Amino acid sequence: MRITVASILELPVARDGSPEVIAGFEALDTPVRWVHVSEQLELTDLLQGGELILSTGLLVGADPQAAEAQLRDLERAGAAGVVVELPPGREPTQAALRRAAAGTRLPVVILHQRVRFVELTEAVHRLIVAEQMEQLEASRRIHELFTDLVLKDASAEDIVTAAASELEATVLLEDPSGRVLHVHVPGTGTAPAAVAAAALKERDGAGVRELVSVRDSAWGRLVVPGREDASAVHVAQRAAQALALHLMAERDARDLTQSAHSAFLAELASWNAGEEAAEQRAASLGLRSAGRVVPLVIRLDAGDGDPLSLSRQERELRAELADAVEQLGATALVGHAGTDALSVLLAPSAKAQRGATLDRVATALAGRGARDASPTGPARFIGVGPAGASVLEAFSGLAEAGHVAAAAQRLGRGAKPGRAWFTAADVRLPGLVAMLADDARVRRFAAAELGGLTAPGREEDLALVRAMVETGGAKARVAQRLFLSRPAVYHRLAKIEEELGLSLQDPASLTSLAVALLVHDVG
Repeated sequence: MRITVASILELPVARDGSPEVIAGFEALDTPVRWVHVSEQLELTDLLQGGELILSTGLLVGADPQAAEAQLRDLERAGAAGVVVELPPGREPTQAALRRAAAGTRLPVVILHQRVRFVELTEAVHRLIVAEQMEQLEASRRIHELFTDLVLKDASAEDIVTAAASELEATVLLEDPSGRVLHVHVPGTGTAPAAVAAAALKERDGAGVRELVSVRDSAWGRLVVPGREDASAVHVAQRAAQALALHLMAERDARDLTQSAHSAFLAELASWNAGEEAAEQRAASLGLRSAGRVVPLVIRLDAGDGDPLSLSRQERELRAELADAVEQLGATALVGHAGTDALSVLLAPSAKAQRGATLDRVATALAGRGARDASPTGPARFIGVGPAGASVLEAFSGLAEAGHVAAAAQRLGRGAKPGRAWFTAADVRLPGLVAMLADDARVRRFAAAELGGLTAPGREEDLALVRAMVETGGAKARVAQRLFLSRPAVYHRLAKIEEELGLSLQDPASLTSLAVALLVHDVG
């Protein structure tokens, strides 16, 4: 029960005094923390806030102006209200109190009949003590509720549901970006689309917002729309603590698994314990290979190289990858491949096709690779090496997978439209050139091969050489492609051959120019 000025005036002992509220009607719901009896209203140094003052008003009639100032001081000091006993025969004091209370927002009440203040004080204090005991009991019950959920390893959704049921109110769980992860509305279960949409509109208004922090890092926020009372605050705080403990336990278990995976993949680089031991160790880490393991390397969006951004991307990618692999009935070992990539040994389920599994894994990842990158998420390039019948054989393909992923990332594309993963057959020579394009020797080679053709204003000549390369030196096809007459093509080619000092009919020259053009395009 919430103890307020209004609820105290409803007590039988207070009603016996014929109470009349003469000021502060809008503040009658102010909570009362304690009752203080005093004949003088100059009490501001003694108050802590929330006290209801009981007085017989002996000093009000003597100095009405001082009483007005004292009421203002009590209001500023946070008093809950003032109750003055003024029975018949004390009409002048009543009039003085009415003048003093005019305009104050502090509840001021006249008791027109005598009451025993000791009885009123005892009655209020009993209610206050009962309220405190009720709060303690509620606190104990809420503590036990969420502690039990943590001990039972309840999910984040279960904790949100428990908070909503306890408050009989909508509760939402957001991530740091404001995306709603879980919504629960009592009476409807986990909110369907229409109910969730209504809850999302409510969350931007008034309500409790409790931060969920994991090791001093903001993980998300619990929101109770439309509620700002103490119960909502308390439940939200305990639910947030339970979520933090759940997340820490989950992260610790995940971190241990990830560390074990990374350590094993690092050991495989110098493994000398034999193939059977490698298979046993992989199986102990959860890989069910069934004689087929596919090596992958997934490159993150390095951006400006911010370590925090890369770390966040890696956590998100690992979680998304784990969900995708589990849904497919596959298994995987995941480790580091440098600071901005992950190496993966993926074992598809026994009946699944390799390509279908890779498609579903790739498209399940946020960012969805180069071909289907999320508009807001980072692009992720997935390189695939040759599948192996054993863990060691598949591990040897990680180097090729890493090269393919890096080449696809550098090119920003692959050879297979609409596919989110790449093999060596997809990147081929352009992939190799992309990997070497930053080498000063390669750049010098391209510059020497193309000469002045890359200068501003030479675009048509460069296009002519490109057409010769792409048609294998077939001048007639070049003329047709560029909508030029054959004589014009012969004349311009002759000038370019003279400038470059080579023959555009020579296959070796065309090959060199093809590589130089790739270097130029990548650069």
